Amino acid sequence: MALFGEQMKRPTRNVRAMTMFKVGDVTVDRIEEEYGPKFPIDMMVPSFTMDLVDEHGPAEFAPHIDLDSQLAKVSVHTWLVRTPRSTILIDTCNGNHKERPNMPDMGGLDTPWLQRLEAAGVKPEDVDYVICTHLHLDHVGWNTSLVNGEWVPTFPNAKHVFNRTEFEFWRPDNPASAPLEFNAGVFDDSVLPIFDRGLAELWDGDHDVDEVFHLEMAPGHTPGNAVAWLESRGERVCFAGDTMHSAVQVYEPGWSSGFCVDSTESAATRKRLLDRVVEKNAILAPAHFSAPHAFRVIPKGDKFAVQGAV
Repeated sequence: MALFGEQMKRPTRNVRAMTMFKVGDVTVDRIEEEYGPKFPIDMMVPSFTMDLVDEHGPAEFAPHIDLDSQLAKVSVHTWLVRTPRSTILIDTCNGNHKERPNMPDMGGLDTPWLQRLEAAGVKPEDVDYVICTHLHLDHVGWNTSLVNGEWVPTFPNAKHVFNRTEFEFWRPDNPASAPLEFNAGVFDDSVLPIFDRGLAELWDGDHDVDEVFHLEMAPGHTPGNAVAWLESRGERVCFAGDTMHSAVQVYEPGWSSGFCVDSTESAATRKRLLDRVVEKNAILAPAHFSAPHAFRVIPKGDKFAVQGAV
């Protein structure tokens, strides 16, 4: 996994880019940290071959892959969800000033992500919940900010909702996670300061955040990986986190990413999730899909296809 930091390309775009849509009474905004061609697609999704592009046509994949360089177009973003009762952040990107020796292109950042959040109308003290679908470095970074040499919670009034299995897996004293050196230091600087200040809420099984927002286990990418479902006035969206990293995995659900702890379980989870997304006619909003970032999914033979932007 340490090789990912060496081969990753710095994104080419770093501007305030927003995606906004409505789901019933709920407003969803995308708060971007970075975006652009980033990972070789056959490293992000090791099973990938250009045969998939030949099968479906280059136009189908041009939004998701730079076909000349074969770099996957990757977005690192947070979903900002405003329900009638709550202001919720789903995954908090890499954060600024984090030391990431094994993933150097994801550390030492100085992005205006927080200013983009405030431009969307939300100040840090306004946030009620921070949902981390899992505890990889690019999903917990803005949980904390560096203040006078100390990592302190960025969102002082928010409950930070972590799956208990995930929390226990990444504890530094757990030998099972020790070999995953790409995530070194993340628990200490972006999770533990939240827990120590009593701002963490650990959950098992399924978990209701409020009356329209629900968390479910989706293991495979990590042991405690989760997805969030939102339903308002009969409309639905699935915030899929890292159950899939690229739209190529919609077309080929059996292709797991190179980041998954258990690729077999990840593939099974992804297939079940896509079946439900189609059944519920839900918007699919993963954590890293390229523009337009949120999609409808339709069945295509015995697999699936991206229908287009919401």
